[in-house]
Amino acid sequence: MKEAKEPLAKFHAKITRGGQFTFPIYTRIYHNLDVGDYVELVIRVKHGGDVLRGLFVARLVDKGNITIPKGLRDEMGIKKDTVVEVLVVRAYRLKDLLGDRSDLIKQLSLSKYKLLSQEGEFHV
Repeated sequence: MKEAKEPLAKFHAKITRGGQFTFPIYTRIYHNLDVGDYVELVIRVKHGGDVLRGLFVARLVDKGNITIPKGLRDEMGIKKDTVVEVLVVRAYRLKDLLGDRSDLIKQLSLSKYKLLSQEGEFHV
């Protein structure tokens, strides 16, 4: 029999009109998660007498908003003001994956671009 794995975090969130919820800042701090990091999430929602479950990966942004993919929202019947249970299954930290390049990726994810000099083009 397979042993159940504990999630990194678990919380409830109210969904906005755009299918978003806010990832708690203290969960981000506790797990040393930063802008640009990715989290693997399971969401649960009660639907009648059943509990529906969905899995997706989301990138953390500066304000902590995460959008549940539209197809998943549609299949699970998630609408504005639906309360979902969120389980953080796994975290992928850019620093762990990219090392020194993570600072550049973080900067680009916040500002969307960076101007380069001719010399800088070859040192990126």
